Amino acid sequence: LLRGFHPERCVTTHPVVVEALCRVLKDLSVSKIVISDSPALGSFSAVADKAGYGVLEKKYGVQLLPLTDPIPFENEEQVPYLKIAGCLQDYDRIINLPKVKSHCQMTMTLSIKNLFGLVIGKRKPALHCLVKNDKLKFAKMLIDIARHVNPCLTIVDGIQAMQGQGPINGTPYPLGVLGASKDMTALDRIFADLLNIPLTKIHTIKAAQLKQFGQAHLEEMEISGVADYQSLVATNFKQAYPIDISFNPVKLLKSFLKQFYEVGVKEKLSTGKS
Repeated sequence: LLRGFHPERCVTTHPVVVEALCRVLKDLSVSKIVISDSPALGSFSAVADKAGYGVLEKKYGVQLLPLTDPIPFENEEQVPYLKIAGCLQDYDRIINLPKVKSHCQMTMTLSIKNLFGLVIGKRKPALHCLVKNDKLKFAKMLIDIARHVNPCLTIVDGIQAMQGQGPINGTPYPLGVLGASKDMTALDRIFADLLNIPLTKIHTIKAAQLKQFGQAHLEEMEISGVADYQSLVATNFKQAYPIDISFNPVKLLKSFLKQFYEVGVKEKLSTGKS
C-alpha cells in the first residue's frame, strides 16, 4: 500500500486478489487473518479503504492493522538507522502480496522490493538517501530484509500491471498473469522474462545472485500452471525512465506537506470532521 489510490490505478495489489486469498485462508480454518502495511504517505486506514480493502474486514472478519513497533535491524550492508516492523513477531506466517509495477528508481517493483513496505512510514525516503544513490547497495539491503522476514508464500498480482513511470504515475498494462512461489528470486526472474526486461536492469535479482538468495537460473526451476510461460511474454511494455534513488530534500518536504493537506486537512473537511 504505497499511497491511497483506487484499484483501477494499479498502484496497489487489487482487492480481488486479496479477497481470494482471504477466502482460501478461511477455507483452511485460519483463525486470525491480518492485512497490514505501512504507507509512506497517508494513514493506513485511509489508504486501505481507498485501495478497496475496507470491505474485507466485515465480509471475512479479517483485521486491517498498520505495521507498528519499529525495531533496529542489523543488516550486512550496514545501512544505518534501518528499522523494520517489530509487530511481525506476533504472527505465525507472513504472505507477501506485491503488485507488478515499473519503478523509476529500481526498474521494477516485484516480490523482493515489496518487502521495503516493512520499513515504517516516513523512514523509507530517509533510507533512500542514506544509500547515497547506490542502487545495488539498496537492493542488497532489500535482500537482507527478505532473508530475515522469509515469507511462507509470495503471490504476485500481474493481472493488471503498471507500466511507464511507476510506482505511482504509470498506466495499466494487461499482463494477465498471477504468480506464486516460496522463492521470491525465482518469481521475480520469471516476471522479468515476461516483461522482456534484461536481468542486468533488475537490481534486486543482481543482489540476490551476489548474496546467494533464491534461484535465478531458469534451468533449475520447476514452473507449473502453464505449458509454456514464454507464450505469456508481454509486448510493448513500457519501462520507467530511470532517476536517482535518493530524494531531493526540498521536493520531499513539498510532497509531505501536500500529502498532509490532502490526507489530513482536505479529508476531514470533506467528511465534516474536525
